[in-house]
Amino acid sequence: MTQLINAVYQHGILKPLDPLRLSEKEKVYLMVTPMAEWKKELGAVLRNVHKRTSRFSSREVESDITRALRSVRQKTK
Repeated sequence: MTQLINAVYQHGILKPLDPLRLSEKEKVYLMVTPMAEWKKELGAVLRNVHKRTSRFSSREVESDITRALRSVRQKTK
């Protein structure tokens, strides 16, 4: 199960701010994005989405996103 976590880098170690649902010694793949960079990128993505979806109702957009998310999650199982 994919988890998006917040962590603090301190003394050479990433420390999760919340408990992780992992088995002991379970290996994971990490992609580290500094918070400022993540916020900037997310803002750009959201502005782009707004431009592309302005002609659709919010219900249509939400429905399309929900279907896409479901599809991606089914493929990764």
